[in-house]
Amino acid sequence: MRVLFIDQSAQVDTVDDIHTRPLGGRVGSLFHLPDALCRLGYDCTVFADIKMPGVTEAGTQWTNSVPTDTDVLVLYRGIGHGWPQVRAKSRVFVPRDLPHSGFAPRPRVLKAFNRVVFLSKYAEDVWRTFYKPIGKSVIIPNGVDRRRFKPNGVKHLNKIIYISAPNRGLKRLPLIFEALRSRVGRNLEMVALSNMATLHPGEIEEKSKDGFALDYKSCQGAGIRLVAPQPSEGLATELGSAGLMLLPTGYPEICSNAVLQALSCGVPVVTTGNLGATPEWVRHGHNGMLTKWRPEDYMVHTVEMTRLALKVLTNRGLHKRLIVNAPNTKNVLDWSEIGKKWHKMLRRLS
Repeated sequence: MRVLFIDQSAQVDTVDDIHTRPLGGRVGSLFHLPDALCRLGYDCTVFADIKMPGVTEAGTQWTNSVPTDTDVLVLYRGIGHGWPQVRAKSRVFVPRDLPHSGFAPRPRVLKAFNRVVFLSKYAEDVWRTFYKPIGKSVIIPNGVDRRRFKPNGVKHLNKIIYISAPNRGLKRLPLIFEALRSRVGRNLEMVALSNMATLHPGEIEEKSKDGFALDYKSCQGAGIRLVAPQPSEGLATELGSAGLMLLPTGYPEICSNAVLQALSCGVPVVTTGNLGATPEWVRHGHNGMLTKWRPEDYMVHTVEMTRLALKVLTNRGLHKRLIVNAPNTKNVLDWSEIGKKWHKMLRRLS
């Protein structure tokens, strides 16, 4: 069966560059999923904004010339007019984000899809609220490369890690970190891996003279080690040795790769509850801790995040239990398992 994936926002130079560059969620899944299907016997092609087309080791062909004929067309994130110029027996839509005006599809276009693949129950609930024409759907989350993202046996219980974009709570880290250091009674290390590029308008309002957001200056002043975005191997190394992930986000994630990768590495996650899909993976007191207060209650939410992190860092029995449970989270799956779920869905297309 021929499967064509389309996501022009997956900007890469070469196929080899996919392995070495810092990966975003879409690029990462767009690389792993077609390869997983190729290993199951599918003929997969990815149409993306790639400068030099090529073929991956698993056999996925990356191209910058859109094919005109395929068995299954899979559209990632935005669908525009549904790509009517591509002849396909079946069509699948994968909403990679929450609906917003930048890529909101026309309702009639959604009727042309045989399946919509949601990454979480939360994502499905939101999309179906706004788009009544959505027909048959299935929930298949992102996967994790468990060969890389796994417990390495050496956990630094005093190492706290943050992995996300600046608008996911970065500016709260200095206050939380300073409060933790004053109460834990031992040396703590905090590492923040964050995208320093400007994201959407309004997310980074002020910049210093060197072009970076002032949030980074406050992190540096608090002694937080800032690390540039990492390829998979570097990210796995940082996570493998971390004892706790702190994510004081106010952003409703539909399937956070950072959270899945952290849990796979045995890193408990302390983050915002009652927001987005993250509570579908993080269970309070089992593999992480979730706040009851929402981030709009800025100081109360920040205090609760600090108290939950403090509870984990000062209770070695709780900390150990969370670390043991994290990599055994039931719905954190390897990409090979995700490929099998897609295989099951593709066989039932009609």
